[in-house]
Amino acid sequence: MAKFGVQFGGYLSCLLTTLTVCLFWCKSSATSNDLESCLYVKYAYSEKGFNDRDVPTKGIPGDHLRICDRSHTCCTKQMEHKLSTHSRVEFDKLLRDSIGSLKNLFASKTSKFDKVFQDLLDQSQKDFHNMFLRTYGMLYDRNSYIFEDMFKVLRNYYNSGGIQLSEALGTFFDTLYRKMFEVLNNQYTFSESYLSCISKHMEELKPFGDVPRKLTLELKRSFIATRTFVQALAVGRDVVGEILKVGPTPECSRALMKMSYCPHCKGLPDLKPCTTYCLNVMKGCLAHHSELNTTWNSYIEALLMLAVRLESSFNIEAVVDPIEIRISEAVMNFQENSQAVSDRLFQKCGRPRLGKRDTRKELEFKTFKFSPRHDDNKATKSVLNQLLGKIKKKLRRTKNFWANLPNELCDNPKVSGDRTTRNSQGSCWNGLTKAKYEAALVGNGLMNQKDNPEVSLDVTRQNIAITKQNLVLQLITVKLNNAYRGLDVEWEFPMDDGSGSGSGWMPDDTEDDNSHDIYFSYSTTRAPAAPMWPADSTKTPPKKLSTAPKMTSSNFLMVSTVIFVYCAIL
Repeated sequence: MAKFGVQFGGYLSCLLTTLTVCLFWCKSSATSNDLESCLYVKYAYSEKGFNDRDVPTKGIPGDHLRICDRSHTCCTKQMEHKLSTHSRVEFDKLLRDSIGSLKNLFASKTSKFDKVFQDLLDQSQKDFHNMFLRTYGMLYDRNSYIFEDMFKVLRNYYNSGGIQLSEALGTFFDTLYRKMFEVLNNQYTFSESYLSCISKHMEELKPFGDVPRKLTLELKRSFIATRTFVQALAVGRDVVGEILKVGPTPECSRALMKMSYCPHCKGLPDLKPCTTYCLNVMKGCLAHHSELNTTWNSYIEALLMLAVRLESSFNIEAVVDPIEIRISEAVMNFQENSQAVSDRLFQKCGRPRLGKRDTRKELEFKTFKFSPRHDDNKATKSVLNQLLGKIKKKLRRTKNFWANLPNELCDNPKVSGDRTTRNSQGSCWNGLTKAKYEAALVGNGLMNQKDNPEVSLDVTRQNIAITKQNLVLQLITVKLNNAYRGLDVEWEFPMDDGSGSGSGWMPDDTEDDNSHDIYFSYSTTRAPAAPMWPADSTKTPPKKLSTAPKMTSSNFLMVSTVIFVYCAIL
């Protein structure tokens, strides 16, 4: 029995040894199971628009690689180059789609606001002309240029800003004052020097009552607020357009390749990056963009505050819409006090020389009563106020846009897969292999990138283009705040390109994408100009084969035989 027990124990020991060898064989073979065959990499590579002949049939030594791990790989040097360029192109497209939607928002709202205001001004001028022609007839018709000039001044200020509104409106009322004085005293002939004399006493005599002062104040602050608002929208559009031109740094380009396509080189083309890993890469790539966030939020808040003013106390529609009634009120004030005003002026400037009376210039003295215009649409919000409400709603959503941009890109299924994939932190690409990402998440902004393990940046070096746009936002925010407080806003130069009849603020054309590889040289073929996403491909990918070295029956038999012979000898 003792001998049987010893033999049984020996056989059991041999059996355990055999199992241990088999397990070791399987374990060791699993470390290279994705690299023994690169068939699936071929399919994924061709789906990007590349020639699958570039892909080796099985793993090769990776000493030639410059970004990915240099152990066994499915990538040649040319493949790494092409995939690096392609990762940059894909990143550019994702960034262009995200930031481009912000630019399109501002372009659309700028254009719509401009059109609504231009239509409002056109309608106001048309209503003004019809009412004055109906009221004053040929006398107005012969002098309508005075009022046309007034509307031209208002339109020019809105379009270019190169006008002092107070002075321009003062000139309008002075011209109207002179013309009415001549009409009301058409039995006299007035020289230019005499008319200059009466102009000097206009402020003292107040022939139009308090209408010029009140109307000038209301028009000035409303037009300043309106122009500043639409200009600020256009500035936002242009700032975002300039940011679109900012490309990734070489360090970012390297990190993008490592995150997006080094899994291909490892034989794992379907593997998506771990969430924290992706965020660290994107925060490093967009570190300079994040520097805009504080200034951007201040700019958006100033826009929202001015929009509220435009809906209430600075409502341009409330000033422009009834402007013909306000000016007619001024005309009637002069009519009612014409005799007293004329007598005072004769005392101060002397009695003018009598001339031939021109009955065609006589203005019938009567008081005109204008009832408010009834508009069936007034029961609801005006078109301008409705638009302002929509603009405010859209603007609020853009707060923290630049700080949230890395999250938005990493949430894109094309970058990190579906929600289930993103939540599987143990089954994702961590930059080296399929495993959990252990590094900590870094913060937003340039200074926080000194702790970023994925993207190396000189945190003391600013991006000149983004710094410039930061300054542009700060300057327009100051103008918005001044307009909100009812102060003058200085425009150093026309913001548009000199269009006299329109706004000049139409959306810019999308510029061609001149993406290029900023890490590799151009010694080899460039990647396609635009990424190709295979999500809707009708091709059926080959069933992913287990590429582990197979434990054939003959191999297993040979190993087992060796072990048992060894045990028998013992």
